[in-house]
Amino acid sequence: MLTSGYELSTAITNLLIFITSIILIFNIKNKPFKWFYYFICFDSFMGVIVHGIKMSSTINTILWVILYLLFSITFNILLNLFCNVKLKKVLIISLITFIIMFGVFMLAIYKDIKNLDIFVLLLYALVIVLMSLYSIIKKKPINMYYIVGIIVQLIGALPIFFKLKIWYLDHNGICHLFTLITLIIFYFGIKKES
Repeated sequence: MLTSGYELSTAITNLLIFITSIILIFNIKNKPFKWFYYFICFDSFMGVIVHGIKMSSTINTILWVILYLLFSITFNILLNLFCNVKLKKVLIISLITFIIMFGVFMLAIYKDIKNLDIFVLLLYALVIVLMSLYSIIKKKPINMYYIVGIIVQLIGALPIFFKLKIWYLDHNGICHLFTLITLIIFYFGIKKES
């Protein structure tokens, strides 16, 4: 059975990300970026399930744990692409990130702390931005499309903090629309490098 209201609209925005990512994958030749978009597909598909289908809280929690694992890998693939971190380190950092995110998720459930997990995601996004800026300072060229995409995503996180609601979208749905824009901006950056 499907959810309703803001949960269903959030699932629909996840579906839009999923469909857009699949379309972009067919137009990307850069293999590392293909992997990034593959994981975005996995993330968004899981988002469709978690937000769009009614289920028990136990199953929902298990799916969120899987989603955090996917998030951590996705973020670290991005870190690899922007900051030239070696694949072995990416996998190790992914595991550490997942453990931290899982711990924060469990703490948020146990202590009933709202949006603590979102804070960790945003903190990690900020790390990627700072490392990208460090690459620029060290004269390692980075495509400006990527910087703009990251900035757009960080702006998209603001509705989460301010609990904005516009039309049928709550803060999650609005953030997902910014993610959609970010993925398209990244795509133009990839095409520029091809």
